Amino acid sequence: MSSDTKAPGENESAAIDPFDPKSFQQPANMTAGANAGEASPLSVPGITQVKLLVFDMGHVFVDFDWDEVCNGFCARASISRDEFKKVLAYLGGLGYERGQISTSDFLRELNLKLGTTLNLEEFRVLWNVSFHENPDMATLLQGLRTRLPLYLLSNTNEEHYGFLQTTFNVARHFQERILSYEVGCAKPDHSIYHEVLKRSGLPAAHHLFVDDLEPNVKAAQAVGMQAIRFSGIDNLKQQLQAHGIAV
Repeated sequence: MSSDTKAPGENESAAIDPFDPKSFQQPANMTAGANAGEASPLSVPGITQVKLLVFDMGHVFVDFDWDEVCNGFCARASISRDEFKKVLAYLGGLGYERGQISTSDFLRELNLKLGTTLNLEEFRVLWNVSFHENPDMATLLQGLRTRLPLYLLSNTNEEHYGFLQTTFNVARHFQERILSYEVGCAKPDHSIYHEVLKRSGLPAAHHLFVDDLEPNVKAAQAVGMQAIRFSGIDNLKQQLQAHGIAV
């Protein structure tokens, strides 16, 4: 989470995004199918029937202010944003969002780089500040899940997902959750999309993927999925309807 997002380079918040592992390295920045009795999606000429919806999390239905996160750590360590960017660049290489380092080891490295002695609870407060679930998107997801299976495909880490699940029960929307830190790979690596296909058992063309980041959308299309770049709920509803999905 997510997580709404501006184009890369548009501002500092977009350049460093905890839901996008590559951004840390920038110096600035069931078997699928409707259950019995559920309505089937409409068939639209020229468009392959969508049988499964796959959603990103951060800046799609969960929002956060990454500036607030950065400012909290900077204040705690008495360092500038430029200094913190260098710390983030180092931390991004540790693979926390791909499950390559534990939370305790990640925190130890963070403390070493910041010169702090944050304990786990202090880290959680700073790391998870500003998260909130978008209520309109939550309502939309609850409606969609009565029509089609919904999967979550998110670049996230143990602490972010744990907080979001405990606080907002994000899992209630989805039949399957493919989380980068659990499967060992992250978008836009094609491997994580193939994990979706493996779990669904459906041809790629029957999946419709929704993400706010263009590289992730293009990667989904490269493996054969239909895909939408999220730019707000109104546009999403229009695009879903264009794919034959009533909202």
